[in-house]
Amino acid sequence: MTRVILAVVLAVLTTAVALGAPAPPVDSYRAAARRGGIGLVSVRAYTERLKPDAPDLPIKQVVVTLIPYSEALIADLERVKGHARDSLAAYRAVAREVRRLEEAYEQTVWEAGAADLVQSSLVGPEGRASFSGVPAGQWILWARHEVATPLTPRKPKKGEKQTFNLGPAMVGYRTARYWLLPVTVSGGEEATVELTDRNVWLTGVIEEMMRQDATP
Repeated sequence: MTRVILAVVLAVLTTAVALGAPAPPVDSYRAAARRGGIGLVSVRAYTERLKPDAPDLPIKQVVVTLIPYSEALIADLERVKGHARDSLAAYRAVAREVRRLEEAYEQTVWEAGAADLVQSSLVGPEGRASFSGVPAGQWILWARHEVATPLTPRKPKKGEKQTFNLGPAMVGYRTARYWLLPVTVSGGEEATVELTDRNVWLTGVIEEMMRQDATP
């Protein structure tokens, strides 16, 4: 029954992924670049200080992506997020689905011949990243941070593999945090974006499964 419920949830959540948000018109970005309307986007990822005299702590290993603005993408992401608390199965699926949505949108931008308008970076040890040569206009900054937690699955008892067709076992999970922020870039100026533990857009889990095939 659990598998059936999860399959239904995945089918609902992946409908938007299958359709995919359409690539935005890129003419405005091209025109801004031709006019010399180029700006800089600086990103800082950190956990806010616990004490007034303590430093902020950088959040490392954050993947940051700057993509052309899309109302349709934001609507799709918010719709999937809105169902995250519908059930345990929905919560277990939402982190993968929002990532798939964003990646599907990136693919549509690439296929529209605007691959140069998708920029990605991994923040450095100080929790900082930057994007230069960004055409003036509206953008979306999408960021992802994952922390892996390994688990030791229960070993099947003697004879279980011969008796039962065992399902997959969870060998770990990743806690995934996502940020979704609109960014306005102006020519000759720097737009600063802060990613903190307080403005996370979505937190979910991504389970890592291992097959337990039955022994013939």
